[in-house]
This record gives sequence, structure tokens and C-alpha cells, in this order.
Amino acid sequence: MSVDVLFDSPVVRVRQPGKILPTQARYEIFDDKRNHLASATETDRRTRLQILKATLPTAPPAGARILTVTAADEEPILLLTRHPDGRLTEIHQPDGGLVGRILATGTTRHYSLTDDQEQVVAEIVGELSLKHFRVTGPSGARVAHLSKTWAGPKEWLTPADNYKVTFSGPAPEPARTLIVMTTIVLDLALYE
Repeated sequence: MSVDVLFDSPVVRVRQPGKILPTQARYEIFDDKRNHLASATETDRRTRLQILKATLPTAPPAGARILTVTAADEEPILLLTRHPDGRLTEIHQPDGGLVGRILATGTTRHYSLTDDQEQVVAEIVGELSLKHFRVTGPSGARVAHLSKTWAGPKEWLTPADNYKVTFSGPAPEPARTLIVMTTIVLDLALYE
């Protein structure tokens, strides 16, 4: 299935299942009717010791984190690579072609989304709470809203998180895909 069709729902939900000390990141992506659209799974597993060390304030930055995004039929559709510095994430097609980049600008509340030609296709700015993010297109018009929603009591004990993307205006590809993938980038940067 093409990514153009995959994320065409007006509301897209991203859920991270709750596991105590997960050894690899995993996300499930659903449409507004809760139909399973895709999964994103980290390609490498980390040891529990690596996970615990990463929580220390003096921990050095981990290596690149790579997640494979597969459609509901398990066909790979995207490859998300978060660089070791944590500020740059690249989204590629399975054949290696660049879809676009997500770059943290300034702080982890500001993101710039660019296409394969390095043209800005969207800007994302979060509130101080880091739970609500406004998405604007190149013209400055609002095109979507990202929000971190309550995942229930399991959120206290595990890294489980839920995100909701509500599109309010036209967001052509690759902006639409990059906006949805930003929820995973936010989770990896802010909550994991």
C-alpha cells in the first residue's frame, strides 16, 4: 500500500504499547475508526542495562535509532533513522529514496519538516507542556494538531504513550507522512 493512501485519514492515532523496560521501541498506527494502518518497530534491541544507563543524566548520546515502518500486511513502507545527536531524523522509502527530514530547531519544542529537496513542507511548535503541538504549512496556515493523550495508568509504570494527529487543512505528501512520523520522533526525544 502506498504511503499516500495510508495516512489519508483526518485523524491518525499512534500508540506505544506498554511494556516494563522494553528492549526495542514499537508503535502502532491507526486511523480515526481505529483500523490498524501500520507498525513502527526498532530494528535493534537494547539490553536492559543500556536502557537503564540511558536514563542517567550523564549518559552519552546513544547511537542511531532505526525503526522500520510496515503496513498492516507487514510490507515495509518506510525507514525512520534518528541520528545519534537526537536532533535530526530522516525518513526513507524501502528502496533508500529520501522522503524527508525532521529537524529539531532551537529546542525540542520546535521542528522543521523538509522534503527530499530540502524545501520546508511544515513547521511544528509545541506548547511548554510538550503535550500539544501546532503544525503549520509553508504559508503559515495551520494544517494539523499533534497531541499526547493519556495512555491510562500503564503510563505511570511503562513508557506507554498515545498520540493523536488531527489534520485541519490540506497536507500533501510528503508533509502528511512526516507529520505522522513526528509523533514517533517526539516520543523518542521527550518521553523514552
